[in-house]
Amino acid sequence: MTSILKVDNLQNASGNGTPYITGAVLQVVPMIKTDAFNDDSTSFIDITGFTCSITPSSTSSKILIMSTINGSQGVGANRTVLKLLRNNSDIMLSATGQGNRELATCGLNSTHADLIATSHVSILDSPSTTSQVTYKWQGRVTAGSGDFYINRSQNDTNDGTYTRFASNIILMEIGG
Repeated sequence: MTSILKVDNLQNASGNGTPYITGAVLQVVPMIKTDAFNDDSTSFIDITGFTCSITPSSTSSKILIMSTINGSQGVGANRTVLKLLRNNSDIMLSATGQGNRELATCGLNSTHADLIATSHVSILDSPSTTSQVTYKWQGRVTAGSGDFYINRSQNDTNDGTYTRFASNIILMEIGG
């Protein structure tokens, strides 16, 4: 026998909100960065317009962060390093074997001024709050001279042989 459950509204036991289900996706907040960005900073700076916010419904919720970053660096800029922050605090930085090495979430390295590199990042974060949480990307060049670029290559001639890209952040609240 097949059963069908039809409802117009689900509420928690107190009747004032939606039920909280452990392990379920409770909300999804996407953002897409379609404009280009570049800077020559050798200190970490915010990548303009590359932020996304979510308000968890419980302190036990996890936030699954999925992000794709497209970009490059100027041929004289050596490397582009990126880090993800939650409310201006670093998250997902390597901690083993640091020594004098830079700590970052990921990097972009293209071997030619016409090429783009892509980084994909997935992080399961535990912000332990019901206040709004803002995630943002910062970037910098590690040495040399030149810019790092988001959503474009160093060479960006306005003709059909060059391409612009988009980058994104998707936040998912997972019931904890």
